[in-house]
Amino acid sequence: MCILLFGVLTLVQQSISIFTVITGFIFGFLTANSHTYRMKALSKGPMNITLIITTSSMIIPTMSGVFFGEGFSILKLCGVFVLLFFIYLSLGRGKGATIDKSWFLFSLLAFFCQGFIGVMQKIHQTSQYKEETGGFLLMAFVFSVIYNLIVIGKNAKTIKLETKYSIFSFACGFFVFAMNYLNLVLSGMLPSQLMFPLVNGSSIIISTLISVFLFKETLTKKQLIGVCGGISSLIAICLLP
Repeated sequence: MCILLFGVLTLVQQSISIFTVITGFIFGFLTANSHTYRMKALSKGPMNITLIITTSSMIIPTMSGVFFGEGFSILKLCGVFVLLFFIYLSLGRGKGATIDKSWFLFSLLAFFCQGFIGVMQKIHQTSQYKEETGGFLLMAFVFSVIYNLIVIGKNAKTIKLETKYSIFSFACGFFVFAMNYLNLVLSGMLPSQLMFPLVNGSSIIISTLISVFLFKETLTKKQLIGVCGGISSLIAICLLP
């Protein structure tokens, strides 16, 4: 779905440079591996600690702004660390999980892959080829699909997909398309110390709120403090100079 939509966008823009192809491939490689290593880490260790490690990767693109001529705010950086603390509280305790020896390695790899996704967005959107958003993301998804097919290899299994799940897949594809396009464009418009904490932090906070209001899940007092503190931290990051 994403390849189709980004393919159409590329045709409309009628422009794709070698720089865009190369950076798109790197972006796709990092995206594919960030998901792979995160899933491996989740299968080897506690969910709450794994998620806070991968979420902490927002520090990499947040700090990268200084290399793109952006100003640096100590207050905003402090706000990011406070946000991470409240996210940790909102994720719960994660009882009963065992830790495999490879867990930390997979978590660390997921941390760096996910962190440098934002850096690649900044690199492309601060270049003279920033208008080639369709080509950049088209290359990323094409490479990601090819890479995953190679990794899956002979372990691939054929299953029958029910119609309702096909509809969900197309809907998810459209929203993944919109999310990637908006994030890429905004990465070139907003300061790194504002953009990446908002995108990474709000996703977990919003997911937690949806679990409560839509799926009727209950929060512990600790999680409630985490959600309220996380929302407050996001607002503070936007307002702090």
